Amino acid sequence: MAWCFGYYKRFGPVWGMWIGPEFFVITAVAEDIEAIVTSPAVIDKGKNYALIWPWLGDGLLLLGAKKWHARRKQLTPTFHFRILEQFMDVFTEKGVVLEGLVDGLVGKGVVDLRPYISRHALDVICETTMGTQLNCQLQEDSGFVQAVKVACKAVDDRHAYPWLRNDALFRMTRIAKEFYGALDIIHGVTKKVIADRKSDLTKEMKEGVLDADNNDEILGTKKRKMFIDHLLTMHLQGEDLSEKDIFDEVNTFMFEGHDTTMTSVCFTLFLLATHPEVQDRVAEEARSVGGTSTSAQLGELKYLEAVIKESLRLYPSVPLYSRHAHDEFKLPSGYTVPAGATLLINAYLMHHREEYFKDPSAFKPERFLSGSSEESSRHHFSYVPFSAGYRNCIGQRFAMLSMKATLARLVSKFRFLPDSADPKLDLDVQVVLVSKSGLPLVVERRD
Repeated sequence: MAWCFGYYKRFGPVWGMWIGPEFFVITAVAEDIEAIVTSPAVIDKGKNYALIWPWLGDGLLLLGAKKWHARRKQLTPTFHFRILEQFMDVFTEKGVVLEGLVDGLVGKGVVDLRPYISRHALDVICETTMGTQLNCQLQEDSGFVQAVKVACKAVDDRHAYPWLRNDALFRMTRIAKEFYGALDIIHGVTKKVIADRKSDLTKEMKEGVLDADNNDEILGTKKRKMFIDHLLTMHLQGEDLSEKDIFDEVNTFMFEGHDTTMTSVCFTLFLLATHPEVQDRVAEEARSVGGTSTSAQLGELKYLEAVIKESLRLYPSVPLYSRHAHDEFKLPSGYTVPAGATLLINAYLMHHREEYFKDPSAFKPERFLSGSSEESSRHHFSYVPFSAGYRNCIGQRFAMLSMKATLARLVSKFRFLPDSADPKLDLDVQVVLVSKSGLPLVVERRD
């Protein structure tokens, strides 16, 4: 991300540039970002998002303004806290598996934890989204796990190399062949799960075993209901949500909830490893609440939440957000964006500006503790790790619960140490912000 600071030093927090045939206006000004994300005139995503359309289709992430409003209204209830509570068992089950795998790394010196965190995040998102256990953590060579890895790499390559953004040129490459082959596997799993769950739900509703809220009428209990079940229930009750819509939304949530969570957990572990006093405080807090199996327990982890928020400030999973300006758009900073240009919200740079965060390069979780003077005086749109405004991340509460459950479990059981006396991160912007060197750490058991 060094290029951000290079342009910032030359041009200030707002500048324009051509990338291939497309003109971008990049801003790291909070007032500009507030104007962009709260304006109905620039709701459509930038053209660069089209690169992932073959994977996600017309899911919430990529939908244009006309359809997006109705779909967002439909999906918002599926992320109600009462529903997220049902995912706690999944967080616990998958966390136990991860704990066992990390325990096996004790005494092995420097190890790259990123593949373990990545497969854990994929395991969690598969079950909470589709209600199916693919055992990604224990079957790292499975076709599905490898397909997700190949598809993500292809999307990263298309963002990194401008000539691959041309669909005609891309389709002639080996990368495209691998990409579409991987999508066949991923989409095949999604289609099968949708068909199976639809058949089960239809049968249960006809037999009266389930009512519309998935209550078990016979046993008087409540069955665990996953994201796909809520969508299929809407579909079966006649709402304007087709099977193709469900297919696209499931793929979208799988995509959005995997890499973003993985990279956030990785960066947080790195920061904890390089700040042992913070890590010890997180471990003590996690132990003091008596576990991580309920949302109430996770809700008590106020310091861990501040740690995660500060980690997302320093290393936002999605460092850049884009919007398409169909018409001329005036920014509060005084610049006029020409019609047809792409507005690029530079969250990474804004999070590192002295104007918004004192000593911005320092890791200070206390910035986000309740009652902090810095938190109360900060511009509301100067911190946007989950975007903001109309198209903010619909799954941000899910993401925070998942990250807290994972980190609390790991840090309460293990101590993480850096791989050297002066560890450095070599950052790269792919679909998400990543460290090119992975997450090399040393793992020890806590007493």
